[in-house]
Amino acid sequence: MKKIYWMALLAAVATLTSNVHAQAARTGDFTLIDHEGYAHQLSKYGYQNAVVIISHASTCKMNHDSAALYKVLRTKWDYQGVSFFMLNASIEDNRETINQNDLVYNYEIPILLDRTQLVAESLGISKAGEIVVIDPRRMTILFRGPLDTRRTQEVAGTTDLDDVLASTIGSDTRALDTKIVEFEAAQGCDLAFPVKDEHAQNVPDYETEIAPILIERCVGCHVEGGIAPFAMNSHQMIQGWSPMIREVIMTRRMPPAQVDPDIRHFDNARNMPDEETQKLIHWINAGSPR
Repeated sequence: MKKIYWMALLAAVATLTSNVHAQAARTGDFTLIDHEGYAHQLSKYGYQNAVVIISHASTCKMNHDSAALYKVLRTKWDYQGVSFFMLNASIEDNRETINQNDLVYNYEIPILLDRTQLVAESLGISKAGEIVVIDPRRMTILFRGPLDTRRTQEVAGTTDLDDVLASTIGSDTRALDTKIVEFEAAQGCDLAFPVKDEHAQNVPDYETEIAPILIERCVGCHVEGGIAPFAMNSHQMIQGWSPMIREVIMTRRMPPAQVDPDIRHFDNARNMPDEETQKLIHWINAGSPR
């Protein structure tokens, strides 16, 4: 009877998770500030074999229950050239709630603050507890899924994440596909992306929404004869430079003089408001339409 019960349980779990292999998905460079105020740029970790991103939310029970397992995972792979970060893109969190959560669970991993949710969107993250493995040299996603499950007397456990990390050590990752392990969000781990959903339904308008942002934030330098490398003097010009515009915004190189928005000691700081950043990036992702 016990054997039949465990067979039924394993069958139920199999319906909740599934493995998929797809051609390695590319991702873009980005810079985010962590919960302690330090900035991290993905491309600066190109000397590492892999970067592991663990999606976090202060309400996510999976994060809480897995805190010790995250430390074990980091201890195992850190010395083999794998860097670890958590990423908080929850609209319900702020720096204070994230710091409080870290004090309670002591993750010992930098928690990147994705206030615009744009990095989570670019990585395909949909829930807290999700883990993404990135090859920082080629900017490709090698894995998306949960922590491996532990082996017990009744269950074999899984090694999907471990297998992917092992494949990045001392090998050519160009031949690797993206391994996706689907799983359901645990209690408190669902992430909402309301701005993304809104802009998918109503792409920001170039003339009334995008052009005013560029005039306010960019055109002071991006004019004929200005210090910037090109002039934003037409939609065609802006559309042509859109991939570069997206990259410099995501890496916080532009607008210049951006500082930690929670530390207001510069009167001339040029941080772009989150809502403007989201409008501009979503408009570019939609093809920079006129």
